[in-house]
Amino acid sequence: AGDQNLFTSLYPTLSQQLPREPMEWRRSYGRAPKMIHLESNFVQFKEELLPKEGNKALLTFPFLHIYWTECCDTELYKTTVKDDITKWQNVLKAHNSVDWLIVVVESDAKKKNKTNILPRTSIVDKIRNDFCNKQSDRCVVLSDPLKDSSRSQESWNAFLTKLRTLLLMSFTKNLGKFEDDMRTLREKRTEPGWSFCEYFMVQEELAFVFEMLQQFEDALVQYDELDALFSQYVVNFGAGGKCL
Repeated sequence: AGDQNLFTSLYPTLSQQLPREPMEWRRSYGRAPKMIHLESNFVQFKEELLPKEGNKALLTFPFLHIYWTECCDTELYKTTVKDDITKWQNVLKAHNSVDWLIVVVESDAKKKNKTNILPRTSIVDKIRNDFCNKQSDRCVVLSDPLKDSSRSQESWNAFLTKLRTLLLMSFTKNLGKFEDDMRTLREKRTEPGWSFCEYFMVQEELAFVFEMLQQFEDALVQYDELDALFSQYVVNFGAGGKCL
């Protein structure tokens, strides 16, 4: 969300550098941590893309929402940007989407055209005060991202670390909820109207997720469980039971 032209100018560098460094992925239930590379698909913010109640998909809705701005004018912030961020956050709250990040892009060229901008009244401070409350880390600064300098590279590295961390946190949380919902659905298999085909699609999506992360053993576990569940129903049907 936010300044689409700004994001478009940074996207080639972002998409190239994001998966370059691996991240340690820690999960619950005593599972061993694994190193993974994160590749993300960025889409323009639209309310209709947010998950609906009862949505069983994991790969078709956005996990982390990012607002981009390079505003460095306090008056422009007051009259335009602040209202835009407020509307964006209100939509997220309405859909219980709590994973977000605001990126303020700063450039020396733009700053030179402005006067009397004190650190305590900077746009970053205003955004943190207006929107971040106790989550000041949810507003980050990206300094001169298109400049070839050590300062620019340091800024990129810090931003990418933050982005990878938030992406992985959000993904892990959504994956855990998806697995919980899948287990609840599986436990209802003895109830009338339960559909193996519908359940197959849910667990198959989980297998796709692990395959996407190159965790092939975990993906195979999902298919093994589906095979065992299907075999059980075949045996039940052969013994005169009901095959759903």
